Amino acid sequence: MVRRRKVEEKAYDFIKNQITTSQWLEGRQIKELEIADVLEVSRTPIRNAFLRLEEEGFVSILPNKGVFVAQTAIDLKGLKDRLYYLETLFQHVLYSMERSETDLSHRRFSILTEKMRKTIKSKTGEFEQLENLFWKTVLENHDNLYMNHSILQTLHSIYGADGHARMILNESRQVKLSHYQNISDLLGENNYVYARREVRILLNQLLINLIQGID
Repeated sequence: MVRRRKVEEKAYDFIKNQITTSQWLEGRQIKELEIADVLEVSRTPIRNAFLRLEEEGFVSILPNKGVFVAQTAIDLKGLKDRLYYLETLFQHVLYSMERSETDLSHRRFSILTEKMRKTIKSKTGEFEQLENLFWKTVLENHDNLYMNHSILQTLHSIYGADGHARMILNESRQVKLSHYQNISDLLGENNYVYARREVRILLNQLLINLIQGID
């Protein structure tokens, strides 16, 4: 009984750590067999760990579908904090690329913004997936992998906003697209000074939209 409890704690601690350290992001499916192989334990204690983690809000157990990292509800302050954080990181990334005189392909960004334009009214998250890909393309040229991961993780958490905040963000797609087109042109010209300015304006506009739409 004591050993079984220890094995369950081991599985619980492992899964929780993967989630809280953002190794596993929201929506990721967690498979019993993979964890069993990594920890070299049976699947029963893993199932018990899942039940505890579901009670604590870390995972969602969906019948006939599996176990997934739960989506974290973000309040207005949480969204504000994330937008301020993103501004700081993006400013650093673009400044670093300016210092290293990084040349970017305008064509890749223009293709992505054109795809954004075509999905702007989509009821799925396709627009946000392209937005994420836009920044992944930028970050390919930045070698601080930890910072890159932090940016993408923060974007992912913002996309996960629900309720009224989700509606406001969806209604802001046209505004975002306009700024992304400007950022694309500026990056293609290696004009990092104005690209940083455009990013700041974009994030501030999103913040205003959220405050006016939620407050």
